[in-house]
Amino acid sequence: MKESICIIDDDLIYQLIIKKVVERTGEFDTYCFCKNGLEAFEKFKSPDYKLPDIILLDINMPQMDGWQFLDSLIAHRPDFYHNTFVYVVTSSIAHSDRDKAKSYKEVSGFLSKPLSVEKLKEIANKHRK
Repeated sequence: MKESICIIDDDLIYQLIIKKVVERTGEFDTYCFCKNGLEAFEKFKSPDYKLPDIILLDINMPQMDGWQFLDSLIAHRPDFYHNTFVYVVTSSIAHSDRDKAKSYKEVSGFLSKPLSVEKLKEIANKHRK
């Protein structure tokens, strides 16, 4: 069974690149994009909304950054991480960001941009249902 994925990132060029990467993996039957944490939170906050299997989350975004999105999602859907795996994907090289990601039990990993087809396949296969 193929996975679903959502990319939350404000960089439109990166969205085009990661869309190609997602398509080339052949691992995902559905994908969506959100341009910031607020857009994603508005979409995901309802307990009736089926969350994607995997979320690729940027940190630095306007309106609501990745950390604020994560805190808001946890507040509204505290058990979401049992079925949805969040990977922080960023160009940040700050150790503080890596440490902060590790402090969240809801975060499955911290990855540097850009993601390769192989890495995304590895992530999809790791969480295959």
